[in-house]
Amino acid sequence: MVNRRRILYLAAATTAAGLAAKSQGLRVRSAKERIVGLYRLARVVRRTADGQETVTNANPTGRISYDSAGRVWVLLAPVGRKAAEDPRNITLEEYKAMNAGLMAYFGSYEVDEAKQKLIIHIEAAANPALSGTTIERVYKLTDTTLTMTVPGNPATDNVFERMAD
Repeated sequence: MVNRRRILYLAAATTAAGLAAKSQGLRVRSAKERIVGLYRLARVVRRTADGQETVTNANPTGRISYDSAGRVWVLLAPVGRKAAEDPRNITLEEYKAMNAGLMAYFGSYEVDEAKQKLIIHIEAAANPALSGTTIERVYKLTDTTLTMTVPGNPATDNVFERMAD
């Protein structure tokens, strides 16, 4: 009988502690909850298979945003893009130069915490070949940064810093 009472007591105490922690907001948030926010591109790093790292874009310009409904948008633009001489009459060469290195898309996303992957379903993109596709990125998420790795050799780490709300 003592064992049964002790088990019931421990079960009640554990339940009460869990309810108290939850009421105080001490619940561990999922990666999908923690990723929500606006980030600025801080740096781009290329990593070769032998571990060599090179910062390829020390002063990048870009934003990425994730919302709680599962939507994402991205705009990454190289620094120093030259504007067309006449914005109403852009030449083919000017258009190519303005769009070189530009990455823009929007869509929805999923987080696979077990595999540390972001699955992004692109609805529309500046590059029409990406519209309607799904891309996967390995991610690392801290309180202040989000690193998304584009696979390959060299692999590319896009390091984003969380912006204030």
